[in-house]
Amino acid sequence: MKLETWLRLAGIPYELAPHDFSVAPKGKIPYVTEDDGAPLGDSTFIIEHLVKTRGHDPDAGLSREQRAIGLAFRRMLKENLYWVLIQMRFRDAHNWSLYRPVLGGMQVGKPVEVQLAIADAIHKGICEQIAGQGMARHSAEEIDRIGIGDLSAVSDVLGDKPFFFGEQPTSTDATIYGYVANIIEVPLVSAVLDHGRALPNLVSYCDRMRARYFPDLPRA
Repeated sequence: MKLETWLRLAGIPYELAPHDFSVAPKGKIPYVTEDDGAPLGDSTFIIEHLVKTRGHDPDAGLSREQRAIGLAFRRMLKENLYWVLIQMRFRDAHNWSLYRPVLGGMQVGKPVEVQLAIADAIHKGICEQIAGQGMARHSAEEIDRIGIGDLSAVSDVLGDKPFFFGEQPTSTDATIYGYVANIIEVPLVSAVLDHGRALPNLVSYCDRMRARYFPDLPRA
């Protein structure tokens, strides 16, 4: 969602296609395939590539200090909150029972039993990644505290501004929305989700971003 938000923010046209993990660089999504047919993976590197090749830079008006702050927050979300959310979706039995058919449904055109088998294979691999990364070594309460701290930091810096750095959205907003919307706007259960939904400025921020860039996207 982060990459799709950035593409809309930058005004770069794109087409969505079914995921094919067999051709995905590094075996992960998202990835893009440009006109030459070469796939490019990892949203951070995709965005860097598009800024250079397409000339669209939503961060052009930021100061060096703002760019540094934005980088720090994007890294916090990608390297920390991401694993909290992955833990919530894949290792919590209740949430996994809800997310499993959603993940399987991304395999468009395949029979349901094949979709679910693929989802289960992904689930196994993701759980191994979580264990290797280290988040799974914490207790559920400790993981909640980590996620709550990250959300509070975003909320505190956002304050009453319409976007993270003021009146205009930037790449950091694409990242924040990509993660926060997956907390506030998904029908899963977690203390982290409860905390995010209890922060009025994050809720209104998501409403603002969705209305601006995803007006046809229904709220879950």
